[in-house]
Amino acid sequence: NSSTSGQAAASMDLSVESLEKIQNKAVQLRQQVESFSLYALKQKSHWHGNAHEMLCIAGIVPTATTADLAKIAIDPFLIKAFNPMLTDKSCAVLVKSIVIWLRLCVYEDKLARLISFIKSGLTEDVTSELDTVTVWDTAKHPYWLVFEVENMLQIRQVQYKVAQHLIDSPGDVVQLNMGLGKTRVILPMLVLYWSFKKCEHGKMYLRDKVTRLHFLSALFQEAYKYLHNHLCASILGIKVYTLPFCRDFKLDAAAVITMKMAITN
Repeated sequence: NSSTSGQAAASMDLSVESLEKIQNKAVQLRQQVESFSLYALKQKSHWHGNAHEMLCIAGIVPTATTADLAKIAIDPFLIKAFNPMLTDKSCAVLVKSIVIWLRLCVYEDKLARLISFIKSGLTEDVTSELDTVTVWDTAKHPYWLVFEVENMLQIRQVQYKVAQHLIDSPGDVVQLNMGLGKTRVILPMLVLYWSFKKCEHGKMYLRDKVTRLHFLSALFQEAYKYLHNHLCASILGIKVYTLPFCRDFKLDAAAVITMKMAITN
């Protein structure tokens, strides 16, 4: 038994050491892509470059930060606010590099969780973390990627499967056990999906829908607090409004106008 325990401890140390090496490499790659993306937004190899640089120094033109990179992944048109001299081809390359940067951020967090679980002896959590892989198109759903990075999590296959089923099959009902991320992962995924939509030219994301959520009274406060903290008070900037309602309320034109004003203001 002591021999087996010693071998297990040695194996765990080796795993942690290997993962830490991979983690260091992931950090280096993330920093390289991050530097490239920020440099591209500052690069002004154009005859108007000096004038634009003066506007940056004066604070008239903003200087990009890592938070801005995440915003650009959702809305590529923001690139023009930082560097209007980039060509469409350069903008497309920049957006791809930012998506790669976000994926590296997710991978870096995943490695940190794995190392923490191994050191704590949480074998089931290690197995679950290793089983989790990204099966959805990150370029198609950059808002989900930003959600992962901000919340330091990775969307599990079953969570994506449920969310995609509900997206593809409006009106369907899906039942899940407790603890599988219905409120904290799947619901935000659905809100983000219906809150962002590509325009006709496919070059930017526009919001053209208001997503309505229904909660039982017992779950309302907790759900609102979570959604407010993770969707509203975030890079994603999804506004969350509350409209308490009861069946005895008589809905008339004036009430509808008031509800509309509360949402649009």
